[in-house]
Amino acid sequence: MSISFDRAAGYYDETRSLPLEQMDVLISRMLDELPGEGPCLEIGVGTGRIALPLMERGVDVVGVDISPEMLHRLLAKRGSAKVVLADATRLPFADGTFTAAVAAHVLHLIPGWSAALDELTRVVVRGGVILASRAGGTTSEWQQVVRRRFFIEAGDPPWPPGIGTIDQLDAEMRSRGATLRKIDDVKAERDFTISQLLDALEKGIWSACWSIDHETRRRAVAATREWAKAELGDLDLPRPSVYSSDWRAYILP
Repeated sequence: MSISFDRAAGYYDETRSLPLEQMDVLISRMLDELPGEGPCLEIGVGTGRIALPLMERGVDVVGVDISPEMLHRLLAKRGSAKVVLADATRLPFADGTFTAAVAAHVLHLIPGWSAALDELTRVVVRGGVILASRAGGTTSEWQQVVRRRFFIEAGDPPWPPGIGTIDQLDAEMRSRGATLRKIDDVKAERDFTISQLLDALEKGIWSACWSIDHETRRRAVAATREWAKAELGDLDLPRPSVYSSDWRAYILP
């Protein structure tokens, strides 16, 4: 079953949003790839992190999500938004309803991601475009090694349930006859500390932590903290953190 973000609705915007300047750049680059007219579907629309800025720029977006709480947050921001409570693997739309679609950081959360692509390519017109990004993440080595240590200490649960890499998505879409264009990456930089990262992991902020019970997370963080002190030094030292995500435009045959 696809992962619902009901539990994250209250803190999602605080922990997932790009700074305004970087978001403006991303939306502009997405607009360059979208058709000039016609409705656009977004699966996993959530609280409208991508959809609302697109709407403000004139795009007719219809959002789909399996989380009622996330959709509630979106509608609280914009009551006129068009949203549907549905699973991305069973879209309630006729063939060729949309000229474009967006799948932002959602396909890695869908075990039946191939079925979701079946549905996207069904409801988007021939020659239409699907904009997709597997998931955002840090490119900072220190964060990657600390996160990896935490998950090892927590028993290394399998992750993700859906698609693994953007290269896997590229290969799948090419096999369906689509052509692709890479969208220039948008990076966001900020300072972060190891203590802040460990605190977020213990709280289970990210969906990769949700299969791990609180006590296991607590023990894993305690062990990771001792390891990090020995290997990386001051846990409260601000360190550079760079967030990025690979975006693609897939043009359907």
